[in-house]
Amino acid sequence: MRRLLALSAVSLFLAFGCSPTAEHPVQEADLDAERAALIEADRAMFEAYSTSDNSVDALMAHFVDDANVLAPDAPIALGKEESRAIFAALEAMPGYSLTWSPSKADASGGLGYTIGTYRIETEDPEGNPLAIDGKYMTVWKKQPDGTWRVGVDMFNADGPAQPVEK
Repeated sequence: MRRLLALSAVSLFLAFGCSPTAEHPVQEADLDAERAALIEADRAMFEAYSTSDNSVDALMAHFVDDANVLAPDAPIALGKEESRAIFAALEAMPGYSLTWSPSKADASGGLGYTIGTYRIETEDPEGNPLAIDGKYMTVWKKQPDGTWRVGVDMFNADGPAQPVEK
């Protein structure tokens, strides 16, 4: 009799405990919401950056303290202050402007990423306008309050700077 009860308990566990449930659509909906939240966080960061009187401070407000930046032709910027220095150096270029736009996001657990394209406009030594088109990937960390902040930002150009057609 004990064997029969044990076998019945195991059978019930296998039947109900390991069977697929209706939770999968809820999980997928949660992932879609997280992806949308990441795209929105990326867009909000650009909005803050592009409309602020101090764009580097506005950008850094979206970074965690131990963030890293992997910029082209530069060592890894470790931490928020070194990351700030990368963006400040870019902004010091004559005629500098930056635009970017996320095109994809994904998330799992407390990490997510966005990828997209950017354009830097600047000037050559003679003052002629140049454009640098490129791509980026930003790794985001979910904060205890549910917001997303940048943990790692990496970007590189599609090629050398090109003259801007007028």
